[in-house]
Amino acid sequence: MTDTRLLLDEMVSAKIAVQLREQGHDVQAVLERRELVGGPDEALLELAAREGRVLVTKNIVDFVPLSQQWAATGRTHAGLVFISTKTFPEARDWIGAVTAALARAQLPGPGEVVWLTRAHPKV
Repeated sequence: MTDTRLLLDEMVSAKIAVQLREQGHDVQAVLERRELVGGPDEALLELAAREGRVLVTKNIVDFVPLSQQWAATGRTHAGLVFISTKTFPEARDWIGAVTAALARAQLPGPGEVVWLTRAHPKV
């Protein structure tokens, strides 16, 4: 991950934000910002855009069409990272796997969307 700033949606554990911050990354979690919990998806995407933070979410059902609507109307968010449950099944190692993948990820630029892939150790 470069100097990209992240905002983790409320479906993503705040423990990931803590672990990434310990590695020197600028990451916030919705669950750490109580005023954001339970808020509308569009308001969260707007906030992330205003703060210049790439939004990381498992909420693909809502954010894919929202991103498409923004693109169709010329609005630009700071970027979206989708976490698929097929790639990252909910298991005991989920937090560690997502943390490692985000730390190594090529993150999107403004208006771009990427799917998080598993990080594989360098050989």
